[in-house]
Amino acid sequence: MWPGGPWLTVADYKSWARIDTSDATDDVAIQEAVDASQEAIQLRSPRAFTTDPTTGQPDPVPRSVHQAGLLLSNRLMSRRNSPDGVVGVSDMGTATILSYDSDITHLLSPWTEMVVG
Repeated sequence: MWPGGPWLTVADYKSWARIDTSDATDDVAIQEAVDASQEAIQLRSPRAFTTDPTTGQPDPVPRSVHQAGLLLSNRLMSRRNSPDGVVGVSDMGTATILSYDSDITHLLSPWTEMVVG
């Protein structure tokens, strides 16, 4: 975990998702999604997590990284009700959660090291 402590919390997610803070029904699931998001982003974008060289204190996490964490947490919460990715079926076809979210990628791209294969 980031030495600065959690940079994304259940309260952050609930505020962003407009969930009443007194509603604790999904707090365990939200915490799991938030923790998984933080871990995935920290592993994928290590350059976003820096420390001040003079004090050794962690620098604030960039806002774009925080926003990406909220978006990823929301995707994980959505997947909870659709393990196979299908969120709806109608006479018009099926609605699915895409496996790729370009917004998350764009928000993290300044902090992600280029992979050449």
